Amino acid sequence: PPSPLPTGSRLLAWVLWLQVWRVAAPCPGACVCYNEPKVTTGCPQQGLQAVPADIPVASQRIFLHGNRITHVPATAFRACRNLTILWLHSNALTHIDATAFAGLALLEQLDLSDNAQLRAVDPTTFRGLGRLHTLHLDRCGLQELGPGLFRGLAALQYLYLQDNGLQALPDDAFRDLGNLTHLFLHGNHIPGVPERAFRGLHSLDRLLLHQNRVARVHPHAFRDLGRLMTLYLFANNLSALPAEALAPLRALQYLRLNDNPWVCDCRARPLWAWLQQFRGSSSELPCSLPRRLAGRDLKRLAATDLEGCATATGPSRAIWTGGPADEQLLGLPKCCQPDAADKASVLEAGSPASAGNALKGRVPPGDSPAGNTSGPRHINDSPFGTLPGSAEPPLTGLRPQGSEPPGAPTVGPRRRPGRSHRSSAAGQRQRGSALAMQRAQVPLLARRQPRPLGLALVLWTVLRPC
Repeated sequence: PPSPLPTGSRLLAWVLWLQVWRVAAPCPGACVCYNEPKVTTGCPQQGLQAVPADIPVASQRIFLHGNRITHVPATAFRACRNLTILWLHSNALTHIDATAFAGLALLEQLDLSDNAQLRAVDPTTFRGLGRLHTLHLDRCGLQELGPGLFRGLAALQYLYLQDNGLQALPDDAFRDLGNLTHLFLHGNHIPGVPERAFRGLHSLDRLLLHQNRVARVHPHAFRDLGRLMTLYLFANNLSALPAEALAPLRALQYLRLNDNPWVCDCRARPLWAWLQQFRGSSSELPCSLPRRLAGRDLKRLAATDLEGCATATGPSRAIWTGGPADEQLLGLPKCCQPDAADKASVLEAGSPASAGNALKGRVPPGDSPAGNTSGPRHINDSPFGTLPGSAEPPLTGLRPQGSEPPGAPTVGPRRRPGRSHRSSAAGQRQRGSALAMQRAQVPLLARRQPRPLGLALVLWTVLRPC
């Protein structure tokens, strides 16, 4: 009788038999199956309306993109324990069972993008995917990120959430993603960046937030982003940005802040100072207000350009400053308040945000303007507390629209040219008291004026001998 095969030969025969079985395993009719370089089941663009039921369980890669699949059931991939790559993008998904990816502990890439009708994902959908490093959820019509949606995804490095309909960034939404390096959030409807939105992202290298509706950024929003190298915030509604928010970004190299309605006045001083010492690459920051600086780059302005307080005035119009809520309710930031330390705080005379103004369409409804009822301006009451240049028209007689007080207007006291004025409240009190004194002195001044008849008599007496 033939001698038994040695142990090594039996092992080799077993491996060959396993490979033959894999090749001979049934492959779905609309798919192509192959073993090299990895066991793959590919069924792209086949018009499939459901996940095939007979996918080989040994598959390491499954490509189902470009079909018409509407639902991912809980049992779709349960037997595919070796799965590392799953593409389901460009389908018609409307629902994914919460346990559809349960047990796929080796999964590294999951692409669910371009499923515009998906709109919502159960918060437990990605639980147990401890090796997942790339997750595509872009262009899925998502309105919100459910609580704990990314919980436990400690290996995730790339997260694509752009071009959805996200209305907010929840606190601690990405807290477990300590290895995340790329976060794409552009093309959503995000109105602001709260304090805890990016907590835990200590490895983040690139953050794209452009083309949203961001009007405010919390001063501590980027506290954990010490390794961030790229930050895009262009094409938003930012009129101001706290320099304190940028201070923790020690590794920042690329900053894009263009296409925002920047207000280049006292509010912009901290940001301007931070930009002066920034050594990375940054875009221009074209000013929207004040009008005399419109279109100029904030970075290239002088410190003296950032004096006073520019504001659009008119019925139900005020600049969205992006500051704290109490300042927004007042309509003016602290540096524009009458009792602020800045003695050059005055309002700019001008028209409200309207056609041709970069702020059009960016002002939240219901904001009221900061009224100014101090009467006509003198030449020293220019928008920035200094005499206007020769190229600028005189500002006497100008008043913000909608600021006329009821009754007859009053005229404030004249001031000597070149003299620094006081704060608005003090100026109003001074003008009021001076006006009362002026009115009280009118009869006295009238008595001191020479009478016309007496003057004629004196002249006749002097000239009569001639």
